[in-house]
Amino acid sequence: MFDHYLAFGDSMSIDEYAGPQLGSASLLHRNRYDFWPEFDRLDLVSLNPRCGYIRLACNGATLSGVWKQWTEAPRVEGRVLVTLTVGGNDVLTGLGQTESRVGYACGNYFGAEPVQSWAQWQESLSRWLEQVEETYRDAVIVVGNVYDPTDGTGVLHSGASLGARHQGLEVMNDLLRRVTTQRGLPLADIQAHFLGHAAEWVYREIEPTQRGSSEIRRVFWRAISP
Repeated sequence: MFDHYLAFGDSMSIDEYAGPQLGSASLLHRNRYDFWPEFDRLDLVSLNPRCGYIRLACNGATLSGVWKQWTEAPRVEGRVLVTLTVGGNDVLTGLGQTESRVGYACGNYFGAEPVQSWAQWQESLSRWLEQVEETYRDAVIVVGNVYDPTDGTGVLHSGASLGARHQGLEVMNDLLRRVTTQRGLPLADIQAHFLGHAAEWVYREIEPTQRGSSEIRRVFWRAISP
């Protein structure tokens, strides 16, 4: 069981699209039986009714945003679960592409940050994970990869093409798998679980629906459950 749950990352972990207490991290902490009876008692508070929950994830976060979230994270004691969803917005804003800055992608604002190389991004993620491991000595850290909102076509619901960014999603997921394997951390394979379901589980081009948020929760629950 866990004493604390800290959720870092982007819109894959928030409530703003699914609804109050219906985002993936919120559901992982405490299931909404009125929406998802199949998950009755399959949540963190069922394992420990006193499990605390702090969601630091925010809409549009890139890896640099996750570093900012880390500065706001409490230094708690006890058994800690940390989840992280990151990488999709970095790809959409141009990570690994030749252009230097992208302010808008798929209709949402993600900021306009200098584009890093893949190697720099990987090194930064590794340092972030190391900081978490050093701070929370008794922690389970689960990293989620990035679903493909186009179901492999490279074309969004609106008909807009992701172009080179579609290949970037594959590179990102390979990178996330490599980093988690090297550090011995569990990977929540959201990408594999979502494949073929984008029409139902993704809306507003790239955001998780209520069902999509629950399915992200499902993948994280599988990663931590005995």
